[in-house]
Amino acid sequence: MNFKLSTLIIVVSLLFFSCKKETQQSKDIVQVEYPETYELSNIILALTEYGKKDKWEVRQNFDYYNKVQEYFKPFSNHPLLDSVNYSRKKWMELLSFRSDAYAFSFDKNNQLKRDYEFYANPGVAPFDKHLDLINDFVKVTNFRSFYSQHKDYRNKMRKTYKKTQYLPEMKAFLEAEFGKQIASDKAYKVILSPFVYRMNCHREIDSLTVADFITVPDYVVSDTIEANAKNIATSIHNLFTEMDHGYVNPTTKKIDSLITQKFDENIWNDKSGYENSGNAVFNEYMTWAVYDIFLQKYFPEYTKQAGLNWSFQNDSRGFQYAQLFTQKLLELYNNKKPNQTIVDLYPAMLDWTSSIQSQLSKPTVLTPKEQMNVSFSDKTPIRITFSEAMKPVEEFSIIVQDTNGNQTVKEITASKNQLTWEKKNTEVSFILELPTTQNEYYLILNWWKTKRPLYSEKEALLKSGTYFKVSNK
Repeated sequence: MNFKLSTLIIVVSLLFFSCKKETQQSKDIVQVEYPETYELSNIILALTEYGKKDKWEVRQNFDYYNKVQEYFKPFSNHPLLDSVNYSRKKWMELLSFRSDAYAFSFDKNNQLKRDYEFYANPGVAPFDKHLDLINDFVKVTNFRSFYSQHKDYRNKMRKTYKKTQYLPEMKAFLEAEFGKQIASDKAYKVILSPFVYRMNCHREIDSLTVADFITVPDYVVSDTIEANAKNIATSIHNLFTEMDHGYVNPTTKKIDSLITQKFDENIWNDKSGYENSGNAVFNEYMTWAVYDIFLQKYFPEYTKQAGLNWSFQNDSRGFQYAQLFTQKLLELYNNKKPNQTIVDLYPAMLDWTSSIQSQLSKPTVLTPKEQMNVSFSDKTPIRITFSEAMKPVEEFSIIVQDTNGNQTVKEITASKNQLTWEKKNTEVSFILELPTTQNEYYLILNWWKTKRPLYSEKEALLKSGTYFKVSNK
């Protein structure tokens, strides 16, 4: 069995880029749209070979997705689908094809026409390049008829999204903390399609409009998943961390030189892809940390777990001290003066990063490297050696995954599991119940659903998603 982190819960992502239609005439602070041409581009990508193969690029296995696949199956050999079969290696083309469609509409002859010069990635214009094939696809598939038939679904999805995503609260919170960084005369829009499952994108459409092309939560798409407070607290992260780039980035830009002086991205960054892009690494840390402050205000019951899960996610993206950074910002925020805002905390945060970064190190597991052989029982002995001294916690969580991908979270304690720290806290041993129904399991540390993670003595999380295989000898 080949273990992949993407088979766990990376629903959300693994690249996040701070990236007229069926428009609702609304005075809402945030306008939510489900445009026809944007849906066209996403359906096309869902029909490609790659769109069907990569289950994280295009959301799959929901009722509307099945209807799309069934309706368009007779047209699976249309040449357009091979021409736009973009993989992750061509993420700019994929993102541009999807997003640039927003700038198009249909004329009176049902031909696509570009309304204005919006390009998600300037210099990359795959939708324009394949316009003739797209028009032919629209015609032969009778796409517009299919789109029209599902108006009720679109309206319901948009209504649920607006009801559950705290849109006015987000914008009011960010303006209170950062000021009106987005000009007051600009329209703010959220662009929806249920197929978008990766690569959220924040863009200026024109001088009057800014938009987020966003991942839609599962409970908005499906009738069988509950939109409870816990799910909402986790899912609003997608939109919030795009929206707040419009506030964090301009604030950062005002003190670029100070940040460069006091925040060494070579230390804080681990091949995230954001390196050498101004202060993009710092901005990612800040946007995700601000999310935890928003959680604290509106979802205090779920702040710790939802924030921790996203810190795991951010760590896996290469922002290896995400939890440490976030906790410091929370500490400063919770002890600020009544009239201070997050903007006022930038100097203190930078003083802290400057003072701590030379001492930072990321703990890893030294042994077992990949696999350990043990005799399975209700008292299977496990021993883990770390690269540096760890915090000798009295309880931590471990995920046991079987060969079918089923996961169980186990809480390891001294009383139940004989938890023991040794060798100056660089080694931990415990016993674990491993059923003999299977001959191998994966043990996963510091990942989603983990309530009690492992830290170093320096308060840095053990690398998120660390795992090894245990085999029955």
